[in-house]
Amino acid sequence: MATAHTPPIHRDWIASEFSKGIDAEQSLVDESKARSLSPPDASMGALYHEIATADERHRQIVETIATRYGHTPTRSVAGGIGETLTRLKEKVSEVGSTPLQRLSHDLTAKATAVHWYNAWIATFEAIGDNASADELSAVLTEEQAHLDALQKGLNRMVTRGALGEGTAAK
Repeated sequence: MATAHTPPIHRDWIASEFSKGIDAEQSLVDESKARSLSPPDASMGALYHEIATADERHRQIVETIATRYGHTPTRSVAGGIGETLTRLKEKVSEVGSTPLQRLSHDLTAKATAVHWYNAWIATFEAIGDNASADELSAVLTEEQAHLDALQKGLNRMVTRGALGEGTAAK
């Protein structure tokens, strides 16, 4: 009688990919915090604050999953210099960009996150890790809601620009 062969799960690879995800989520946190202080549109400050809070929670979930697969969490006590350099890089990259361009960047980052979460949920379901799939499903729900809210903000800004209202294109 033949038995079904289950391929081995490459735990090291998953841990490595999720380690990258921890850094990506931290970048999203940092960008959202910065945007909450200087949003592309004044009406979006509270949304960016909400996104930053959720992204911090998402980073913790990604780190928890990475740890399940062998990632060893590291906490940098010297984070000040790295954090400062990251913020400086963000400010330099924003020089000359319009509010619409910054919002477009944020939409792209959220859409990319949504795609990756979908892929990982399907993967965890396929390998039988329902706990990780469920945790990421909750994250995906929030990410999709934030993507939709950012899209509505872009819609308002473009409409105002088309009507000659506000400073959407500046």
